[in-house]
Amino acid sequence: MTVTTSGVSSPSPSAPKGLRLAAVAIVRDEADVIEAFVRHNLAVVDHLFIEDDHSRDGTRAILDALAAEGLAVSVFDGPQEAAYFQAARTKGLLQRAYVVERWHFAFLLDGDEFLTTPDRASLEAELASLPDSQAGGLRMWNYLPRPLDEIPDPFSFFSDRTQKLTGFSAKVMLPASVAANEELKIEDGNHAAFCFRRKVVVHQLQSVALAHFPVRSHDQIVSKTLVAYCRWRTRPDYDPATTALGPMGAMALLRANPGLRLDSLDGITACYMGATGPEDTVQRPFERLGAARRYDGLAAIRPYDKAASAIDTVIAASLSRLEAGGAASRQAAESGLAKFLSKSLVGRWRALRGGHTTLKAEWDGTVRRLSRSIRKRLG
Repeated sequence: MTVTTSGVSSPSPSAPKGLRLAAVAIVRDEADVIEAFVRHNLAVVDHLFIEDDHSRDGTRAILDALAAEGLAVSVFDGPQEAAYFQAARTKGLLQRAYVVERWHFAFLLDGDEFLTTPDRASLEAELASLPDSQAGGLRMWNYLPRPLDEIPDPFSFFSDRTQKLTGFSAKVMLPASVAANEELKIEDGNHAAFCFRRKVVVHQLQSVALAHFPVRSHDQIVSKTLVAYCRWRTRPDYDPATTALGPMGAMALLRANPGLRLDSLDGITACYMGATGPEDTVQRPFERLGAARRYDGLAAIRPYDKAASAIDTVIAASLSRLEAGGAASRQAAESGLAKFLSKSLVGRWRALRGGHTTLKAEWDGTVRRLSRSIRKRLG
C-alpha cells in the first residue's frame, strides 16, 4: 500500500484551538469534483484521509497535487476488488487515519459531499456536548442538477435547488472512542454504526449539515451508474430488494433508454434522490469554501473507460476464481488418482501374494501325492 501525505498538519489559521476534526472518504473517478471537495472541506476540518479506489480518471493525480501543495490530506491506495464492501473499508480507513493522527471526531464522507457550518466554534461546542461514545448525525441536503443545457462544462454543477427534508436522514460522524473500537460495524452508506452489536446512539447536529451533489453531468452520472451496478451486483450478499436501490434503479432506466445518451437528467436523478418535482424542492444557496481550482486540466471524464475498467475488474476476479477452482479440482483429481493407483497396486500385490501362496499349497499337495504313489509302487 502506498500513501501520499503532507504529514500531520496543524489546524488551519481560521480554526480555533481545541478539538481536532478529521474526515474520511473512499473515492473513485471523482475528478470533476475532488479538488473542490478537498479545498472546501479543509476549511471545516483539520485533516482529510482519502482512500483512492483505483480511479481511472485524474482523481489520484489531483489528490497528489493537493498533497504536494502542503494541504492536510493523506491519500491511501485501496484494495483491488471487483465488489464494493463500503462498510468494512470505511472502518479500515477510519482506523488507519487514527494511527496517523489522534483526532477527536471524524466525519464519514463521500467524494460528492460538502460540509456546511455557520462557524467552526459553534460546531466544536456542539460536538463537545455530545455524551461519551455517542455519535452525531448530519442532515443531508441533496442538490438537484442543473438542466443539461445549463451545464457548459463538468465544473458547472453547483446549483441552489435541493430536496425538501421530509425527515431526519443522517450521515453519522463518530468520536474517536467509537471509531477506534475493533468491534465497530458501519452500515453501508454511513447512515448508522454499531458497537458490540448495539446501535450507536446518534444525536442530530444543528451546527453542521452536508451539501450533496450526486448528479453533476450526463457523462458523470451515466458512468457512475454503470460502475456502481458492476460493483454492487458482484457482491455475494447482493439482494435486489435492499442493495443499492438508487444505482440499480438508474441502471434499469439506462437499459430502457433507446440510445446512448439521455435526453434529460430528471429520470436518473429521481432514481438516486426520489421525488424531485417543484413541490418537493426548495431554493438553498450553496457557498463553496476554499481556494480556486487549479487542476481542471486533470479532470476529464471518460465514461467508457470507467465502465470498461469496472468490467475488467469483474472479469479478472471471475477468472481468478475459476483458476483457483480449477487448481483445486486438479489437486483433488490428482489426489484421487493417487489414492486409486495406490489402492489398486496394494490390491494387486495382495492378490499376487495370495496367488503365490495358493500355487505353493497346490504344488506341495501334488508333491505329497506323488511321493505316496511312488512308495506304494516300490513297497
